[in-house]
Amino acid sequence: MKNGEADVRTKGKILEEKAVFEIFDSVAEALETKGEETCLSLINRQNATDAKNAIRSKYATPKASKRALRADAMALLTGDEWASAAGNKEALESLIDSKVDELVAQLKSETSSDATTAEASDEDDED
Repeated sequence: MKNGEADVRTKGKILEEKAVFEIFDSVAEALETKGEETCLSLINRQNATDAKNAIRSKYATPKASKRALRADAMALLTGDEWASAAGNKEALESLIDSKVDELVAQLKSETSSDATTAEASDEDDED
């Protein structure tokens, strides 16, 4: 067994204190150290968390960093759009922001469409 540590975040900020926890080399070692009741509780809690996360991922809007979205948006600009904003930083920023908005809308649309498709296929499975 060894110890692990992880940052602890609250409200988006990392606390100074780190969480320290055991990393077991085997189930037997965990049972010996924590006991059967605690191990079963930990397994059931993680199992429930995994099930909830699987459902959340079906409905989650994909997130991309601002930097990645801006890079994708710039790649979508046509030659004419680049030319129209040449030498005008504000115009270029406006074009990029517009493309970012289009990308975000597209991601949201694809996600809600996937969720609707999943719901429809779930309904078909009930027969």
